[in-house]
Amino acid sequence: MQQRSQVAKGFDFEFQNIRYQVKANRPSGNKGSEVTLVAKAKNMNWDKLIWILYNPQYELQEAWLWDASAYYQKFAHKKRLSPNDMRLGKNLISNQP
Repeated sequence: MQQRSQVAKGFDFEFQNIRYQVKANRPSGNKGSEVTLVAKAKNMNWDKLIWILYNPQYELQEAWLWDASAYYQKFAHKKRLSPNDMRLGKNLISNQP
């Protein structure tokens, strides 16, 4: 990934010829704060998307994997995505449901 800048469009990294897009959220840390909105991928120039949920201290809480085709099929018509939408993907943390 040495040829890509941190702000390159399309995907965040490539591994074994698979292009990955990563999206992440964390609550602000204010009392009662929780993540309710997940940014939708604006392009489909990737093969797999990983959505990560951190706690306010940036400790990993959840990670979910989506195939581009499944993501597009499930969410193309939706204007707003929530953490519950993203949790319909493949769980990447074995101790989560």
